[in-house]
Amino acid sequence: MGLQGKMEGWLCLMRLNRFGLQYSRKRYFILEDNCLKSFKFIPTSPTEEPVRSAIIDSCIRVTDNGRETFHRKVLFIFTLYNTSDHNDQLKLGATSPEEAANWIHCLKDAALNTERSLNAPSRRKWQPFRLSVSKSIAHKSSMDMAAASFMHVDAMTFDVIAPSPWKIFGCQNGLRLFKEAKDKGSNGKQRDGSPAIMAEGAIERTSEAIFRTLMCLGPSRIEWDFSFYRGCVVEHLDGHTDMVHIQLYNHWLPWGTKRRDLLLRRYWRREEDGTYVILYHSVIHSKCPPQNGYVRACIKSGGHVITPTKHDKPSIIKHMIAIDWKLWKPYMKKGATVSMTIRFLERIAALREMFKAKEGNYFSELSPAVLTRDIDLPVSEKEEIKTEVDY
Repeated sequence: MGLQGKMEGWLCLMRLNRFGLQYSRKRYFILEDNCLKSFKFIPTSPTEEPVRSAIIDSCIRVTDNGRETFHRKVLFIFTLYNTSDHNDQLKLGATSPEEAANWIHCLKDAALNTERSLNAPSRRKWQPFRLSVSKSIAHKSSMDMAAASFMHVDAMTFDVIAPSPWKIFGCQNGLRLFKEAKDKGSNGKQRDGSPAIMAEGAIERTSEAIFRTLMCLGPSRIEWDFSFYRGCVVEHLDGHTDMVHIQLYNHWLPWGTKRRDLLLRRYWRREEDGTYVILYHSVIHSKCPPQNGYVRACIKSGGHVITPTKHDKPSIIKHMIAIDWKLWKPYMKKGATVSMTIRFLERIAALREMFKAKEGNYFSELSPAVLTRDIDLPVSEKEEIKTEVDY
């Protein structure tokens, strides 16, 4: 919880043991007057001595490391480091992206507020919180990969996610349907057979609850995603980016159409106003070649934007996609592509109705074990990744 000039709550402290393996400890942190303190238990008096403490001054920087899994528990990681000594780091994990964002905001604010920093007690400096040199190097590498992924994914999806001349062309199942007014990509060329279409609707849930549900690839997904057969994470790139393989049923596709599957690079981020952005585009990966019995569709660009309203509920969700379904019959391409894409976007309406039917019980069912059942995989070495293109 956060009070004026004060932030406190339970966080996971990520450390390394003598063998270089990472482990976590739950600690109660209090940030007040530019002093960050940690306790094993909630302090019973203001004079209680902390286990560790550190001054947050202008030398301290905070980075968002995204979403990671530890012992089948999803944590949202952020790191504090000292610019005068990059070996001096503190890695913390929150149980929700909103909580992590609040801590990051308060810590950055404390670091910028130099006046309070000068008045804060200086008897205990930054030295208690420290990770090993090898971990800091690994962290830097992870940050570089995250930055590269961010730029690459944004370049691939700019024409769909960025402001665009969307034109409404219908309303179906409570969703407003839009298409790009000129139906062109960011390079100005006409899209050939894969128009960008967007569905927009309102869901009576917080943006965080919707985000968690969309990210889940476990069995609970079949309660709302009528196209979903099964899915898994092929490779975890960093806290914000992974590679996912999703296999789809064909009962919702035109008669006689084979099952489709998707191999996607998935990236997510949380904006300061609580908006969540999830971006996708198709890729090729040596660990996940085309599957027998499936035709691999190609998402050229797409994703979700989940925006909270003034009072958190309802949230406005936009689902945008430009997809090539790889239809082989020329006379089917134009009409069938649009109808299949609209049907695919209608999963948002199914998600809305599932939340209504659950009456607030669904979020509690999404335990950390369920959220990571299909994605708790070891981080492998980065494979060569190529953007999928048409030949």
